[in-house]
Amino acid sequence: MIEVEIKVHVTDEQAGALIAGAQFVSEELLVNEYYDSPDYQLTTKGFWLRRRNGNFELKYPATKDGSFHSGKNSPMYEVTDEPEIRKILGLRMNCTFQEALAYAGYSILYRFTTMRKKYTKDGFTIDFDHADFGDLVYCICEVEKLVDSVDQTEQAFESLYVFVKQYGISTERVEGKLGYYIRIKHPDHYYALVNSSKHE
Repeated sequence: MIEVEIKVHVTDEQAGALIAGAQFVSEELLVNEYYDSPDYQLTTKGFWLRRRNGNFELKYPATKDGSFHSGKNSPMYEVTDEPEIRKILGLRMNCTFQEALAYAGYSILYRFTTMRKKYTKDGFTIDFDHADFGDLVYCICEVEKLVDSVDQTEQAFESLYVFVKQYGISTERVEGKLGYYIRIKHPDHYYALVNSSKHE
């Protein structure tokens, strides 16, 4: 499955209009742990490995050539099957998942919590996130649509832009939760991401 998502900032008035007539899905606390090597081998290639509430998930670019750019919205494959994650990342198979990660040099770089309110409306999923990094908080709205193939991603982005624009919401790209934190608190990682994506 491919996740096509845009991140936006909304006013209270825009948020109210956005969820008017929407179906409330859930409110939950998400505990996030993101893994990488000390020299950022995964994230500088657009691979984001996390454990969320105990379950591992891998996101990576769903572009036709596998490229990504840290400053643009990009469709992402989302994989939750641990054997498939092992295969994609080239991890050992004959040990536990945590042991395989450690052997490959991957450990937890970031931990934070997100309070998320989720809605659905007109075929879109709307998430209102309040991320708490301990020394920094960040609020964002994410609107997404799932598609089956890379060929469907451009049309999905167009439909997302049309959907949010009708509520007066700017479609100018804003940073994601972890990206914001990395830029503010970990400039070495941020510049590694910027420099790597320039060459994709």
